[in-house]
Amino acid sequence: MLKKLPVLIGLMFSSQVFASGVSPYLPLKQNPQLEQLVEKLLVVGDNAHMMSKPYKTTEVLKVLKSIEHSYPSLYQKLFNELALYKQTDAMTYAKATIAYGNESKSIPNQRGQSVDTYLKLEAAGFANFGNHFGVSVGGIANEDNLLPTQSFVYFGNEYAQVDLGYRERWYSPFNDSAMILSTNAKTLPSIGISNVEPITDFDIRYDLFYMKMKTDPAINSGKELGLKVEGKPHLAGVHLSFSPFDDLTLSANRLLQFGGGDRSVGISDFAEAFFLPGNNDNVNAEETQKFGPNYELGDQLASVSFDYKGTWFELPFSFYGDIGFEDTLGGSRNNSYNFGLYLPYLSEDHSLRLENSRWQTEWYWAKLYSQGNTIDKQALGHWGGEQRYFQHYPSAESQSVNWVWQYASTQNIDITFRRIETEMDSNNKIGAADRSYSIGFELETRYTQQLQEGYWGLELYTGKTVFDDNFFRVGAFYGW
Repeated sequence: MLKKLPVLIGLMFSSQVFASGVSPYLPLKQNPQLEQLVEKLLVVGDNAHMMSKPYKTTEVLKVLKSIEHSYPSLYQKLFNELALYKQTDAMTYAKATIAYGNESKSIPNQRGQSVDTYLKLEAAGFANFGNHFGVSVGGIANEDNLLPTQSFVYFGNEYAQVDLGYRERWYSPFNDSAMILSTNAKTLPSIGISNVEPITDFDIRYDLFYMKMKTDPAINSGKELGLKVEGKPHLAGVHLSFSPFDDLTLSANRLLQFGGGDRSVGISDFAEAFFLPGNNDNVNAEETQKFGPNYELGDQLASVSFDYKGTWFELPFSFYGDIGFEDTLGGSRNNSYNFGLYLPYLSEDHSLRLENSRWQTEWYWAKLYSQGNTIDKQALGHWGGEQRYFQHYPSAESQSVNWVWQYASTQNIDITFRRIETEMDSNNKIGAADRSYSIGFELETRYTQQLQEGYWGLELYTGKTVFDDNFFRVGAFYGW
């Protein structure tokens, strides 16, 4: 089937009619109530082998059918929540938040939004025009910015859906962080292609994209050694996952930042760097003198992930993890190690999630680019990537614990505790050596009550940063 992918991509642009087609997406880090229910479903449901987000609604609805009798309460809640997504067009989500905060610290996974943002309006909707074309519109408006989140057009078929616009991506089985790519930074326009229908009995899924990043004021020149020029780097990514067994899903992810300014990049250069990253990565002085300053194409991040879902003494669980690699081939060791455990039914009304991440010195650093792997200085991946001094790239370790208590049929409490320790070793060659950090703590609490039409709630976000600054944010929200 994989050999037929180029043919399928070509047919996508023809006038041939296909039996099924494209799919809109569920919200990502915007609707916690719905997203919590979906995460439960993907542990207890059948054939739930999705390792990248946002999830396509078509896939989630297929999994939902498998729990109609085994988990009737969850089935009914999700059946009602997903009813809008079964229509050809709908306004799927709207929410207004007012808040007060005392710091400019960024909020994890919220597209660069900060603690002192006091007004936030969110909305999303979609429209399908037949089976092979659709439009998704979504965004966040606050007092400073208008952030397109899921605003794009999509077209194609079930094996090759093209998304063109502000489409978000999350390449990881983790829920509170992602080392490669997440919603921590702003969304930029991109073009991507992925499949709606899994390929073969191994449930192969893929996602590829390309985008132009924001301006970097000091890119190492590709023409003259030591010269810095302004420009916009390119960013390409790929996610590939498959399921060798019913309970196990494996995936591989790559992110390649390249070119920009006067750095010339041809198709052959890109292909060699992508498939043979050790050949022209982490170039030393001798190679630079021999091949020229343009020989090193760019900077790369990669990871391999797993997600094992099972039952232990009638307790369903998901055990997952990934190992990340940053410029490993041809250079010094620089990895990340991440593991998580999710118990969706610790009891009927309680769920618990534990996650741990650790990355080594110079993660998110790119020697060719002054901004590293960031957009507006916000890390493309883990929220802890900016818990450091600018131009300082220390190692770090973070933990998060999430507990959700459904203490009444219409009310729940969602609590997340985070801890981050920066500068785990003394081998950092980037930045000032005398900069010190404290251990950071965060507490995020949300109370939500469902109404006959919509829901309302209160939220608190407080803690201490690695710079020893205390912060807090209190807010109220209403959604429908």
